[in-house]
Amino acid sequence: MTIQTHPVGATTHHTEQTLRARYQEALDVYEAWSDRVRSSGGQDRVAAELQRDDAWSWVETTRVELEAFRAAHRERAAAPGWTRPHGRSGVVGRPNRC
Repeated sequence: MTIQTHPVGATTHHTEQTLRARYQEALDVYEAWSDRVRSSGGQDRVAAELQRDDAWSWVETTRVELEAFRAAHRERAAAPGWTRPHGRSGVVGRPNRC
């Protein structure tokens, strides 16, 4: 039996580009099911409405994931009176007092 070990964080690592792609895919799937609802009737329409509702929940989930990623990776600004590079790196720097 062979066990493959993934690099740390490889299975859950996302970039903004992949999350935007997932969000766009979710929107496309939702739109496809919405078209299906508009063009179907009877039992097919009921099934399509359920699928459309599931697709909408996926849209919401991917939107929240994208927003959370953006919030977590937003560039930190410097604190007032401190140089900007220290605000980005989190290193305590010296105040801007000349």
